Amino acid sequence: MDTPKVRRTQFLTDRSLQANYVATVLGFMVAVLVLAAVIIYVTGWSHLVERLANVYPQGRLQEVLKIIYLRLLLGFLLLTPLAVFAAILVSHRVAGPLVRIRRYLRLMARGEFDLAPLELRPYDELKDIAQLINEVITQVRAKGGGPRPS
Repeated sequence: MDTPKVRRTQFLTDRSLQANYVATVLGFMVAVLVLAAVIIYVTGWSHLVERLANVYPQGRLQEVLKIIYLRLLLGFLLLTPLAVFAAILVSHRVAGPLVRIRRYLRLMARGEFDLAPLELRPYDELKDIAQLINEVITQVRAKGGGPRPS
């Protein structure tokens, strides 16, 4: 018998974790953009001025560098939505299981151990922790059902 596929419909399951992850990815993207601009300016501009000073007027060289920066910025702006989507998708594989793991741990803290096995989706992370929770539930059941709330 096939088990039905479990699909999460809410991609922002742990907003704090996922927002931090997206901010980190965007921060790295901005750092790479700034670094690329500096490298282009330092290496490209000095070589352009030296080699093309007699061929092109100074204003034309500045225009070429401006075009390069605009293309770099355009590429960054085009990649930003894709990077945000990818960051949310990847973080979803951690945040989704964390929500379920927290729910199970809350139930276990209240003394409830009559739980179905904690199963995660095939591409989710934290399967090792889910397996440990399942082992704890199995061990507590074997020893008499666990502590009862007072």
